[in-house]
Amino acid sequence: MRYGQALSYLNQIQGETGKLSLENIRRVIERAPFARGGARFVQVAGTNGKGSTSHYIAAILQAAGWRVGLFTSPHLQDVRERIRLDGEPISPAAFARAVSAVRDLSTQLLAEGAIANLPTFFETLFLAGLHHFAGRRADWVVLEVGLGGRLDATSTVTPEISLITNIAMDHMDILGKTLAAIAREKAGIARPGVPLVSGCPPRTTAARVIRAAARATSAPLIEAFAPPRRLEVEKNRGGYDCRYHVGAWRDGRVQARRDGVSAAHEYRFRVTQRGRHQTRNAAMAVAAVDVLRQRGWSIGDSAIRAGIRAMAIPARIEVLAGRPRLILDGGHNRAGIRVLTDYLREENIRGFTLLFGVLRDKQYPGMARMLAPLAANVVLCAPASPRALPSGELARCFPGKKCLVERDPAAALAVAKKFKRTIIGCGSLYLVGGIRAVALATLAHGARRKKHGSEKVQGPRKAL
Repeated sequence: MRYGQALSYLNQIQGETGKLSLENIRRVIERAPFARGGARFVQVAGTNGKGSTSHYIAAILQAAGWRVGLFTSPHLQDVRERIRLDGEPISPAAFARAVSAVRDLSTQLLAEGAIANLPTFFETLFLAGLHHFAGRRADWVVLEVGLGGRLDATSTVTPEISLITNIAMDHMDILGKTLAAIAREKAGIARPGVPLVSGCPPRTTAARVIRAAARATSAPLIEAFAPPRRLEVEKNRGGYDCRYHVGAWRDGRVQARRDGVSAAHEYRFRVTQRGRHQTRNAAMAVAAVDVLRQRGWSIGDSAIRAGIRAMAIPARIEVLAGRPRLILDGGHNRAGIRVLTDYLREENIRGFTLLFGVLRDKQYPGMARMLAPLAANVVLCAPASPRALPSGELARCFPGKKCLVERDPAAALAVAKKFKRTIIGCGSLYLVGGIRAVALATLAHGARRKKHGSEKVQGPRKAL
């Protein structure tokens, strides 16, 4: 199978859905030689922040000297982004080999009656990731949960540690209509004896659900932002200086841990990703690494600092150069948009041009209400997805504002640029990925023209 054939196969199965069960993919894994590599796993679930937290953990482990695989979803521009090793996306040739191996094995098992249906699009990519990581002998693999947790394909492996970053309203048609129901689905990743790190505020419904799941499964629970742990953040030029305390507190001073496993510790690190919310994502990663250190893994403070500082993830309040400047963010639900608007207010970014599009299963009226007061102009573009909300319907959520509607990201970006104001692109990762591809191509074209133009102007030097 070549790369193009691998993409065709994935397109063929993209609409396929299996039963709400892990039985099918477990049977594939039982027969898959590539599923029995020697890597250790970290599983990261949550409504928002799980992608960034996964990247932070992978960067820290890599800085500590290990070979690290990273499986994430969705992708922005290229499906190969989902499978990374030491920060680099899987190559087209390796991707084709991995997908081919999964297809061949699955087809064989289906013919034998060992499985009821072929793995879904997401399951196939997950299995392809396992194939690649095993072949390249990854030491660690960080797995971002695709949806929920209890029935997610990533839950077919047993990790060294599991994380739940937070719980918010999203995918209610699948996960449930309440925060408690969504929390129960995500808390389904809890396993006996596997430490579970929770980033939920301690007095919330979600935190109580996760505590109950941890007790029921005998999973040691670490609440990353509950006493005695605490995060202190100071905003400075170009980033946030953080102190994350993991010891017990008494009279404002750090004491020895009650469990006696190790002494209390204060982690200091600098977050260079934009947005105060990234300090919590980084602290979640540090909380997980702290547990791994307690369990005997050698991960120095210098690796933690280096990994967090070096971590880069696109379309998370990403600023692209140009005139006007373009800020892209993958906030695709109310909680994500709240984080974005908090950042815009913190940086006093107002009167911008909003480039916006959503999927119809999102809480888009609330998202629009948060963005509308800050935007001067609104350009709407439906994401490239069967689940996209028509822009005409979305326009009704911006009363009193004239909304311009475009059909594709290139046209929408061109129209937004005419206002000569900062452009904020958000609402759907599908849309943001399309805008980013157009913007980067434009920047690259401009750079080539500038280079060739300067060479032409300089010309050959004349002899004196």
